[in-house]
Amino acid sequence: MPRIKADVLHQLTHDCFHAAGFPAEEAEQIAHLMVLANLRGHESHGVRQLPRYLQRVRDKQIVPGAPVTVVKETATTAVLDGHRTLGHVAATQAARVGIAKAREMKVSAVAVHNLDHIGRIGAYPEMAAREDMIGLCFVSAHGPGRTVTPFGGIQGMLGTNPFSAGFPYRDGDGPILLDFATSIVAANKVTLAHDRQVETGEGWIVDLEGNPTRDPQRYVDKQALINPLGGEKGYKGYAMAVMNEILSGILTGAGTAATAGGVAATDNVTFMVTIDPLAFVSREYYDKEMKALVDYLHSTKVRPGDPAVLVPGEYEWTRQQQREAQGVDLEEGVWRGILKAAEQMGVAVPVPTP
Repeated sequence: MPRIKADVLHQLTHDCFHAAGFPAEEAEQIAHLMVLANLRGHESHGVRQLPRYLQRVRDKQIVPGAPVTVVKETATTAVLDGHRTLGHVAATQAARVGIAKAREMKVSAVAVHNLDHIGRIGAYPEMAAREDMIGLCFVSAHGPGRTVTPFGGIQGMLGTNPFSAGFPYRDGDGPILLDFATSIVAANKVTLAHDRQVETGEGWIVDLEGNPTRDPQRYVDKQALINPLGGEKGYKGYAMAVMNEILSGILTGAGTAATAGGVAATDNVTFMVTIDPLAFVSREYYDKEMKALVDYLHSTKVRPGDPAVLVPGEYEWTRQQQREAQGVDLEEGVWRGILKAAEQMGVAVPVPTP
């Protein structure tokens, strides 16, 4: 399995997207977010997507350098049009707009439509949290690729519709960060299992008759669907997915899974809320209470030999530190795909560490 240093992988990713027509600053954004997904342990949303994104550029599904424009705006809200740029670019711009408005008005809400896949959505609330803001991000992955069945159903009606939230925390390695699909697992986790030639997790997918299966090939062949988050209690994940359809589908103006049948399968319409916590409490109080909460959760008793309880996001910070020091391991097939894509773009490729 090739191991690539993070900075080398970052440069390779930047060079590929710059060669594809993205301005240098946007290529830098894309590379940072994609490699960060790998560093945090979310390989499904990292550089393994590079060949697919570049193929979408060649197929005119992604438009490099497309402007992200304001459709509608108030002091606290905005609706943005991504003009089919890669979602990493448009969602970053939406996060920046939301942070700037919240800095002035204490609370903001920004919707962005007409953009491609935004990758790991936890990156965007984290941007707010790094600016001492609370960030919330809701995504409707409606499109023709509806692969999630509502609770109790056996038909693909919804996307994986992820949700993320970031909360500033000054005493840790990073913010408190939640990031999860409202389906039992992200679609890219299923395709990752397929690429690794392993079974999916128990309860991830069902066949078109509703029977459980662990064969990811059936999902790739469109003969299986993903369950909503919660397994036997999947009505909770299903309800959250409906919430995302309303916030991200309707409020962006992009439509929901019920009405947006003509949009791209990779459409990631996004709704972000940004909150300045100091509009409600003092900095001293916020920091004191956050530390007390984290310390309280860390003090949870565990069974002998089990690891300590962590707070959301903490595992990812540890993983990032390890991989920044040791490098990023990639499956042979993923590395070959990246090499081929880079060669097609005329980009020089590095030699991996054995």
